[in-house]
Amino acid sequence: MSMVIVLPAGAVSVKHDLRISLDPSGSRLDGLDVMDIQPEGAAELSFALTGSASDIRVTLNDRPAPFDVRRSGLRLALKTAERKGLIRVTIKYAAVFDDPIPLMPVNTDNPGFGVTGTINEKGTFLLSGAGWYPHIEADSAAYRIRVRAPAGVIAVTAGRSLGHETKDGFTISNWQIDHPVRGVSLSAARYQVEERTVGKVTAATYFYSESRHLSARYLDAIGRYLQLYADLFGPYPFAKFAVVENFFPTGYGFPSYTLLGSRVLALPFIVRTSLGHEIAHCWWGNGVYVDYAKGNWSEGLTTYVADYLYKEMISADKARKYRRQILRNYATLVGPGSDFPLSRFQSRHNPASRAIGYDKSAMVFHMLRQQLGDEAFWGALRDVFQNRLFKVVSWNDFRIAFERSGNVHLKKYFGQWVERSGAPQLAFDDIVSERNGRGWIVKGRIVQQRPYFNLPAELLLLADGKAISEEINISGRETRFEMHCDGQPEKLTLDPDVDVFRRLESNEIPPAVNSIKGASSVLVVMSDDLKAEVKEAAETLLRSLGLNTFRLIPEGRVDHAALTENDLLFVGLPQRAELAAGLSGQIPLNRKSFVLNGSEFNDPADTFFGVFEHPWAKKGTAALFLPLSSQYAKIVARKITHYGKYSYLAFHGGQNRAKGTWPVLKSPLIYRWPK
Repeated sequence: MSMVIVLPAGAVSVKHDLRISLDPSGSRLDGLDVMDIQPEGAAELSFALTGSASDIRVTLNDRPAPFDVRRSGLRLALKTAERKGLIRVTIKYAAVFDDPIPLMPVNTDNPGFGVTGTINEKGTFLLSGAGWYPHIEADSAAYRIRVRAPAGVIAVTAGRSLGHETKDGFTISNWQIDHPVRGVSLSAARYQVEERTVGKVTAATYFYSESRHLSARYLDAIGRYLQLYADLFGPYPFAKFAVVENFFPTGYGFPSYTLLGSRVLALPFIVRTSLGHEIAHCWWGNGVYVDYAKGNWSEGLTTYVADYLYKEMISADKARKYRRQILRNYATLVGPGSDFPLSRFQSRHNPASRAIGYDKSAMVFHMLRQQLGDEAFWGALRDVFQNRLFKVVSWNDFRIAFERSGNVHLKKYFGQWVERSGAPQLAFDDIVSERNGRGWIVKGRIVQQRPYFNLPAELLLLADGKAISEEINISGRETRFEMHCDGQPEKLTLDPDVDVFRRLESNEIPPAVNSIKGASSVLVVMSDDLKAEVKEAAETLLRSLGLNTFRLIPEGRVDHAALTENDLLFVGLPQRAELAAGLSGQIPLNRKSFVLNGSEFNDPADTFFGVFEHPWAKKGTAALFLPLSSQYAKIVARKITHYGKYSYLAFHGGQNRAKGTWPVLKSPLIYRWPK
């Protein structure tokens, strides 16, 4: 357990000369940190150090110094004469880091799985918050780090590599950090190192030998992303960017490197998605710092300039689908009891917090871009990066930058989208059309549920095959509009390109895996003929979906009230005819086969998972987990949670073979005239 970091009264600068020795066999770390500090009048200095630290010795200006170990960390009182000028503080200590490692995690809502520090024969993983070195908050800090480990074990951290050397049975890794960082993390393992120069930056991979064949692909991609973001925001702010392999599943972005688990690293799509996201964090979050007390903006901005932007670079249609999926994620995962404003988001810890802090936040930046235009939007981001690199930035700082760049007032915009929770709920009402001479007039209202939002949106009218577009400013309980067209009206759509963040109505959301993940409670119906292995797989499925409130029940005990009052998850096709009929009425399926998109799956290695509209209630969903045998059931159960936006999935031998989403035919923001 790490101590809480306390901000001393003005430690202006500190230079660390940190020497670490790792003993993987004993999960032990021995540390010696020699710090040159300018206390600037502080009466005491506080250091964050793990609560498991032992054999602590402290010297002040080369003399033994008394200290206190409290809940807030290690505290060192300063005499009056020691409060000005430069002092040297040396802290020697030992500690054991042995957090249990989730080698086969079933849920990824917490990217670190609660692990902050562990040292073992497979590798070393030490987050900055683990207290593995004496951390003192300062206006500026520099680090010289020397890590001694068994021969062949190479250490990686932020900053610039000064090289690795092996002698006398040990490998020494040396690092220099000259730029400000908000804490330092450390990884070490038997890495194979590959490097490439990209302009003035060193691109590197630190992979286990089994993954070394992936190195060239990652180095190529690093170069592309560095150029992309340098063009958008300004020069890359660090000396290197490294992809570092971890011995258990993680997806961290640190200043100048990312730490990815072995299984994640091998996924072919990571180079096209997550890698770029973590590199973008070197500009936003690890370059320009987040004022967490006022809300973490960096995940939403990074999602927008990475995951979303990549779709936009492919096509407008893919970008539109990405925005629509954001709205679906929010509607299915964020209920009234789990919503909160962006000003309170710090990090994701469940599906709802991700849908707010990543997805909603990304749409807030998208709507700003629509309002300001590309030149002002990207210009404001370049200004923030140039002027606030390695400084703390809040949502309000972004507001000021966007106002200056776009010459607009945005206080109300940020007030409703950042300081308030929720999203607008909109619908058409009283749509009428009438002839006006040779043409037509279309009138109607856009009604809004409380709380009311103010927002611009596009109205698109299709008349005799011709499209007419107008922008309308929506506010209050209702907004009236009137449009003119030459031909007979056919279809009216509000926000056809999905540029507005709003809460979708239930009929706009196809049932999907996220629908079950976001359910407040689920009744899990176990088929009477399940094998023990499938029952175990069902337990894995429930954990991977992150379901906290559910009730297990055998199908023989299910009554009508239980069916109609709950969201449902069936494990195995029920033997009771009325239950099986309610599910097989959705798609053709039985205990030995199922049909998707005209293709029959009837191999024992096949598995189906589908989410449908509730067969026995007007609201809610019903899902079915149907392994045709028990062989791959547990493997598939771990994977389903990663396909949140899909309605149906088919697996063969544990590998996905088909996926899709049921079509949506209705929307309160689409009005069609009868033909």
